[in-house]
Amino acid sequence: MTKFNRLALCVLAFSLPACTSTGSTPPESRVANKPQMAVQPLGSDEVLSRFSVLPAQSLAAGECGLFLWLKRDDAPLVFFQKSDGSAVMMIDGVESPMRRMSQKGRIALEYFESQSFETADLALDVTVTPEAKRSLQQGLKLPSGMVSIETADGWSAVLPVIGLIGCK
Repeated sequence: MTKFNRLALCVLAFSLPACTSTGSTPPESRVANKPQMAVQPLGSDEVLSRFSVLPAQSLAAGECGLFLWLKRDDAPLVFFQKSDGSAVMMIDGVESPMRRMSQKGRIALEYFESQSFETADLALDVTVTPEAKRSLQQGLKLPSGMVSIETADGWSAVLPVIGLIGCK
């Protein structure tokens, strides 16, 4: 079993069983009300110092999610997208929702090979390469990808990632 397969199985084993329905609370309220956690920046430059590891994400029954981990030994979760297209990253110590601006190359549901997102002062391009064999029933591996970030001030950074699309 490869390191990526073990990582994918661990994430599914630990994050999906803990899922619960959130009732009628709007997604925006849930994100805003989450407590802040200790922030460990992904880097020390002008861009990466603003980003940190996302806390564990959960899915409701019947929901799918795209999980992207930084491609390094400790493989922290850095990007999460639900099947409705909404996405979050940990920016400036807060779990921040992002607006999807464009997409192309449908993989499945509302997941695409190339997507662009915006926040108030950031533009992000997320590109992933899915496995040739595609099945959401057992999780779809995304063995390579990147998150390209550009700030309103013109600074940029690229995060190499690996990922998985899984459903509960």
